[in-house]
Amino acid sequence: MGLAGMYIVQDDEELNLPLPSGDYDIPLIIHDKKFAADGSLIFDDQAQHSLMGEVITVNGVPWPRMEVANRKYRFRVLNASISRSYKLALSTGDDITVIGTDDGLMPRPVNTKDMRLGMAERYDLIIDFSKYFIGTQVELQNLGLPNNDNTGNTNKIMRFDVVRSEVDNSSIPSTLRNIAFLSESDAVRTREFIFDRSNRMWLINDKGWDKNRVDANPRLEEVEIWKLQNTSGLWFHPVHLHLIEGQILDRNGQPPFAYERGLKDVFYVGENETVRIIGKFKPHIGKYMYHCHNMVHEDHDMMSQFEVGQGGIDPMSAPPKPLPAPPL
Repeated sequence: MGLAGMYIVQDDEELNLPLPSGDYDIPLIIHDKKFAADGSLIFDDQAQHSLMGEVITVNGVPWPRMEVANRKYRFRVLNASISRSYKLALSTGDDITVIGTDDGLMPRPVNTKDMRLGMAERYDLIIDFSKYFIGTQVELQNLGLPNNDNTGNTNKIMRFDVVRSEVDNSSIPSTLRNIAFLSESDAVRTREFIFDRSNRMWLINDKGWDKNRVDANPRLEEVEIWKLQNTSGLWFHPVHLHLIEGQILDRNGQPPFAYERGLKDVFYVGENETVRIIGKFKPHIGKYMYHCHNMVHEDHDMMSQFEVGQGGIDPMSAPPKPLPAPPL
């Protein structure tokens, strides 16, 4: 509950782009927490519904302040919260430039005034502080989303203080990466998955977790459409598919938000939303998870598995062992 980290994965093609780098390339791990009077963390999952904190931390620091130059910065954002989603915006009302989604750079940058960020979603953002005078304070805000505990200071995430002038040699290319997107005609089948609650359990197609059950068995390199349905207005589900790089086709029949038109593996399925995604099941055969990334929902019991092909490695062939762990 208290620890979170990230890996930054990039290739030479990305490193050769003139994007902000070095001291101007910053990870932002956002995580809400609930503290007792003695500073210990409180675990209250609200009858197995969700775990919300009233203190927003970034990289482990409550509501931090960052001194910046009046130039462009790149922020690699991860929502590491247990159950909270965010609606990010700048207090100035200026644009955030989105350059990457969960699985890498987008084809081209997208400007947006605000954006949803579900648990485990990752977005790569550029904020341009060059338009601000020295002494300006810019807040990264949380405008709040339905079915979150939007109380106290959960509307604030962090503050940027523009304190100096610097030469900025970085730029944002109009083309970031060439991505060969899939089309509906590439799909060999469509599967439907309903994420709902029944008898105090969080279920997918009315089923809970069973390590011996496989609920989808695509062949290696096959393309499928998965229709993810949330039939309730009382909760949302960030659905995480392991292995594949997926694309959102539509949400309730409408195009996805411009900032999520990249390769993704976490899909925000909001209240009463149906999200269709498409993906190719590669590069490995074997069993893989799909689940809601509200970890309270996942634990009770909104998780299942699919198997690509036959005869791949079964994760249960190396099950977890009791502590203490054996020496490496």
